[in-house]
Amino acid sequence: MINITEHISAVILAGGLARRMNGVEKGLQLLAGKPLISHILERLQPQLAGGQIYLNINRSFAEYQRHYPQLPFYQDSLAGFQGALSGMLTGLQQIESDYLLFVPCDTPFLPKNLLTKLYTALKINEAKIAYAHDGERPHPTFVLVHRSVASDLSHYLQSGERRLYWFFRTQNSVAVDFSEQVKAFKNVNTLDDLAAENQQGHRFDIPVLAITGYSGTGKTTLLEKLIPNLTACGIRVGLIKHSHHNIEVDKVGKDSHRLRLAGANPTAIACDQRWALMVETPDQAVDFQQIFAKFSSKEIDLLLVEGFKHEKLPKIQLHRKDIEKPLPELDEWTIATATDYPLERENHLNINDIDEISQFVQEWLKETVGK
Repeated sequence: MINITEHISAVILAGGLARRMNGVEKGLQLLAGKPLISHILERLQPQLAGGQIYLNINRSFAEYQRHYPQLPFYQDSLAGFQGALSGMLTGLQQIESDYLLFVPCDTPFLPKNLLTKLYTALKINEAKIAYAHDGERPHPTFVLVHRSVASDLSHYLQSGERRLYWFFRTQNSVAVDFSEQVKAFKNVNTLDDLAAENQQGHRFDIPVLAITGYSGTGKTTLLEKLIPNLTACGIRVGLIKHSHHNIEVDKVGKDSHRLRLAGANPTAIACDQRWALMVETPDQAVDFQQIFAKFSSKEIDLLLVEGFKHEKLPKIQLHRKDIEKPLPELDEWTIATATDYPLERENHLNINDIDEISQFVQEWLKETVGK
């Protein structure tokens, strides 16, 4: 990370009416079990090195405070929901920072190096505004702005103009190339968009990779070797394992077991070294997204999954020649196949070569994250 000497704060722009979402509060809609703003915070907070993050909101104040009591918020000084520039102007007028980094509330996959790239380009070009460009079109709501433009912006809005990109063109601004991360700017504009994202495991904010195969193919053995290999490369790995058995975490007769049977649901048990959360789901099958929501991108870089072969997740299929069942067919979610025999398939891996599999996973992870 570069050395940022000025004081920079960030603002999540969530002050619109979300007309294309039928007027719901867009930033609070759930993706993978968490509000869109929670996904943005996980990517934004590590970039600020302690800088404050603000919410720009114009309604649902109590609801936002209930979800994010730690975040200060402000309302547009101009009435009538006048767009992103109105939210930017109020932020520049009220927040005492050298620069403000603005991001929209509907882009949960924003670049993890957004601030670094914008700040570097702004300094090199001696500009006052640096905004993202994906190689095909600008994304002016991803922008780093110096507080000195507040006066010009105020006059611009008073003239009746509301065009964001046009204002940038009247200023000392620079477009910053993010063409290697086009997918990071995908926004969730409609409820249909949100439903589609929730159905696609590869769009989780943490990269998810499943290891699938019949019983006896050695899924656990492979993971037992793969995880320390990836960890040695600096990759923080989490794991979800699916079991066909009725698992019991705590011991029968222990206090936690007795209290859980008494009706406490969920039940957490903790010691100095670890903790576990037990949730009873007697009336429905376990929901993968609920489990996924317990993981944070602050803590892991990759979530490996053993099983859940029917979930729509990127996966590596395992198969061995001694398995009586046939090799599973390729589907749109299979990114590689690992076997102990020759196979004419794209991305065929040697199931016994952990270094080869680890290298493949690392390359896939780089492509997925967009670094």
